Amino acid sequence: MRFFNFAIFPFLIFADFACPQVYQRVAVLPFEGKAEDFKLAWLPKAISGSLASQLSLAPSIVSVPRGIVYRTVSRFSEISPERRAAIIASRFKCDFVIYGTFVVEGDRLTLTANLFQAGKIIAVEILAGELKDLLAIIDDLTGRILTKMGLELTLSLKEAIARDPTQSFDAFVAFSKAANAWDAEERPEGDVEEAIRLLQKAIEIDPEFYKAWVNLGLAWERKGDFQKAKFCYEQSIRCQPFWFSLAHYNLAGLYLRQGDLSSALAQCDAAIKADPKFARSYLRKGTILAQQRRFREAISEFERALKIEPEMAMAYNNLGLAYQALGMMNEAMQAFQKAIELETDDLAAAYAHNNLGNLLRQRGDYEGAMKNYLLALRLKPDYAVAWVNLGDMHAKKGNFAEAIRCYEKALELDPNLPKVHERLQDARKRLK
Repeated sequence: MRFFNFAIFPFLIFADFACPQVYQRVAVLPFEGKAEDFKLAWLPKAISGSLASQLSLAPSIVSVPRGIVYRTVSRFSEISPERRAAIIASRFKCDFVIYGTFVVEGDRLTLTANLFQAGKIIAVEILAGELKDLLAIIDDLTGRILTKMGLELTLSLKEAIARDPTQSFDAFVAFSKAANAWDAEERPEGDVEEAIRLLQKAIEIDPEFYKAWVNLGLAWERKGDFQKAKFCYEQSIRCQPFWFSLAHYNLAGLYLRQGDLSSALAQCDAAIKADPKFARSYLRKGTILAQQRRFREAISEFERALKIEPEMAMAYNNLGLAYQALGMMNEAMQAFQKAIELETDDLAAAYAHNNLGNLLRQRGDYEGAMKNYLLALRLKPDYAVAWVNLGDMHAKKGNFAEAIRCYEKALELDPNLPKVHERLQDARKRLK
């Protein structure tokens, strides 16, 4: 009986663009603040997210993805900020960690940022001003921190920081509130309609706000309106054609959905050209190459992604699938195990558990396979493919009542799964 592999992830993000091997890695922890006004709920992540984004404008800097940082920090809420910084630095091999606080008193904002390196604070920056000057304060803070890191603030870098992502405070507030209402990665269960309303407001205020265009595209994509999403991504590229990679990456995803692999690859290459250190572009390019059965080229792209972002669990999962397609089973197993061990992405870990289960099943280790299918479902209860594979294991052991339950659950989640109806019918016959 054929088991179900999770196909190489189709909705993630062969020109040989240069990819520097070493970057300074920086993690920006969520700023902790004191703001009694509930209307400022958007402020903490606006500060830390904007700072991380601006630091990444420096060619030698890679920011550890905020979602991974926030997820890890949340596990250590009871310990001191300095100790949390040390844990993050060790966990993600960071050259620097930045953490800090903010205080809002009336209309006045005070930011305190700590630059942490090699187990100690090497610099403290305190900036204050009117809340309406938030963008200028973050720009100033970015410049100061880069200087303390020993980097040169060139004229072009200063200009990039000054225009990232907008010069309109009102547009930035609408954008930040939208992210607080719904975020494609951090709050996918949030209020998409409210996010769309706020992002449209941000763009009305500043039509050149390229990050607002991208987030609006993501929101429309979530709503299933791919034409509007495509328009938004194209508008973002119009506003910032040379160094903003995310819009190209998202367009690649849309073309991938439509089965237009050559256009998707072209957009991946455009994303890499815009920002050679945007790891997800290599991940998506590898995914497309794998769909074209160009597995060795795909492996090269996954490895490039991992050189930039070693904690990218989905790259390890997809790397494992590419190895498996080439018959390199030991390498595949190691890649799946690494995706699980990282504990940075529950979705990738669920896929990796399922794929590891399939490898163990091929080797006749049915108990190990079943254990991994169950672990996959613990992380992703709506994972239809894992329900099918678990049903197969129950059928193999003669537990047809449980097999029926698993197959029915799989079909409830995805009625179009191939050959599952036949398996269900067979299990029902055997139960009788």
